[in-house]
Amino acid sequence: MDTNFLLTGKPRVGKSTAIIQLINRIGIEHFGGIYTEEVRNETNRIGFNCVTLRGESKRIASVDSQSSVRIGRYGVDIEAFENIALTAIRQSLNTKKITVIDEIGFLQMLSVPFQKMIQDIVSNSQHILLGTICVDSHPVINKIKELPGIKLYAMDVENRELTIEALASDLFRLL
Repeated sequence: MDTNFLLTGKPRVGKSTAIIQLINRIGIEHFGGIYTEEVRNETNRIGFNCVTLRGESKRIASVDSQSSVRIGRYGVDIEAFENIALTAIRQSLNTKKITVIDEIGFLQMLSVPFQKMIQDIVSNSQHILLGTICVDSHPVINKIKELPGIKLYAMDVENRELTIEALASDLFRLL
């Protein structure tokens, strides 16, 4: 039985919004984990924060960063990401039924401990994973998508509501 549910699709189709809707529908008390939040100024995206479902937040990438580790125009603070993300995910695995990981993307793949944690979660069918995963090709991300126990939902604007309903049904069935 699949216990690892990952949404994939092009940017801005509503994957993160779908995760938030599912959390609200099922009940926040069942969920722990992280999500990635855009940081914007008046006109542009200027970075990303990693936010825990407990409300903690850290800047993990910024156009102003001096970091030599870059994803496009963003300097990445891998240590900040690992400090907040790995801790929040571990806490969720110990105390919650469903762990949210939004997102499994290029930035997150810069962390080898994060990659290992994803593989460990997927191989442990005792826990439910709900996340988003990059649609673009990446060697490690492609392998994650093919792991046994992953149910991948390809979401687009046309099937968004049906996808949310199917995911809600799968999650309620497991709770």
